Amino acid sequence: MWYLALAIISIFILFPIYLLFIVALAPSSEIFRSNPALIPSSVSLSSFIFVLHHYNITSSLFLSLETAFIVMGICLILGVPASYTISRLPHKVAYAIVILLFVTEMVPEIQIAVPIASVMVRLGLDNTAEGIALAQSSIILPMITYVMVGTFRTIPPRLRESARIDGASKLKSFTSIELPLALTGISVAAILAWLFSWDEFILAQVLSPYYKTLPVAIYYYSTRGQGGLAAADAFAIMMIIPVIIIVMVLQKYLRSDVLAGALK
Repeated sequence: MWYLALAIISIFILFPIYLLFIVALAPSSEIFRSNPALIPSSVSLSSFIFVLHHYNITSSLFLSLETAFIVMGICLILGVPASYTISRLPHKVAYAIVILLFVTEMVPEIQIAVPIASVMVRLGLDNTAEGIALAQSSIILPMITYVMVGTFRTIPPRLRESARIDGASKLKSFTSIELPLALTGISVAAILAWLFSWDEFILAQVLSPYYKTLPVAIYYYSTRGQGGLAAADAFAIMMIIPVIIIVMVLQKYLRSDVLAGALK
């Protein structure tokens, strides 16, 4: 029964991605007919060729990559010590801080986009990867901190106490014991920060109307009818590929058995 439910959920999630590939790869004559087939009779790369020749994909790709990695770095540099500190507080205090983190996520992004853009313009950071990254980090960091708070709270306190008994300082205990044990959660947080930045649209659109990230570029070209729906889907597939590569590279750090022998 569970396998059937998982199969239905998987089909529901993956079917839009399947349609994305079908529209991008099928000839245009098959896409817009009255009853299009779910399996095209032939495959065409014309949409991808059109995107590479007519869209300024290179600059958008490098801007998105630069922004996403800066956001990931900011969230880890600020989020790791913040989440570690919160995790060591009394439960009620830590719970209150986590609630405050979620309250910041309740504000619609569109409401803070203009004030953030005004600050970035005054700082001269508009139309830059650094400005976009700082703005995105302000909305991504609370969620990433919450993820890592849960990670640090799963580490048994007696490991830290044993290290202190053996003469390790607080910093040594953190860097040598707790940080390596939290690597799985930190890797998940890093992937989430990267993905949130990679997909973010509103702040990137407001802060950088001239130098476009990939989500903004897809919107820009698709709304102007350049290449049609097939070209937009081909562009979206190109946007998915780096995500798959990043997840595959970081997947080796996602280990659930990292605490298996720690308490023996």
